[in-house]
Amino acid sequence: MDTALKIRYLKCLNRLQGKDLLAAVVFFGAASTIRGKKPSTLLAFSRRRKNVFSLWHCYKQEICKKFNLDYYELKNTAETVTVLFYKQKILERVLNKKNNLCFLNSLGYQDAVNLEAKLGLLKNKFASTCPHEVGIFLGFPVEDVIGFIMNKGKNYLLAGHWKVYLNRERAEMLFEIYDQARIEAAGVVIRCVEAAYCNNALAAEAVLGGWRDGIVKKVFINEKDGLM
Repeated sequence: MDTALKIRYLKCLNRLQGKDLLAAVVFFGAASTIRGKKPSTLLAFSRRRKNVFSLWHCYKQEICKKFNLDYYELKNTAETVTVLFYKQKILERVLNKKNNLCFLNSLGYQDAVNLEAKLGLLKNKFASTCPHEVGIFLGFPVEDVIGFIMNKGKNYLLAGHWKVYLNRERAEMLFEIYDQARIEAAGVVIRCVEAAYCNNALAAEAVLGGWRDGIVKKVFINEKDGLM
């Protein structure tokens, strides 16, 4: 996302409060997952900035229902909550790929026979660290997760949404898809917020109302779940 668009988005975000603020943060942060291009997205909500921590606990079910997202709280402290947003069918499909399943089983997931059990085990590990296998849940190629472990985060070919150790071209294509999803999400937030501050109050309310009620999904979210 270019600097000018980022500045406009952040200015618009600063104008939002309450449920609208949380909706904008999730809509942007989890854009590629909302669109079905990425199995899951990891976001953290803190008390430090506009107390989105409290907003999350107030409105989480309503927001996730609007955006057709599942969620799982991996870590919850007095100051921050770390949440995995996901599409169940897509995430299950990714985790059950042979190479991914073998890797997870090597890390103690062999008895976690369903998604709920796998997420529960991942949560247990999050209590003390950020486990490497979270990359599998996020849709990172298993060879890149293994490469990161073996190289201790060094000697990578490319750094973006993750550190790439094999198949740079595939990673660049996925990075572009994920970035474009956030660019489009930022554009939606900007249009909604700027409309609210324009002279036509009725038009502004119609735009914001459509966003709150999930109308934007018809434009932004693909009908079919599935990774590119």
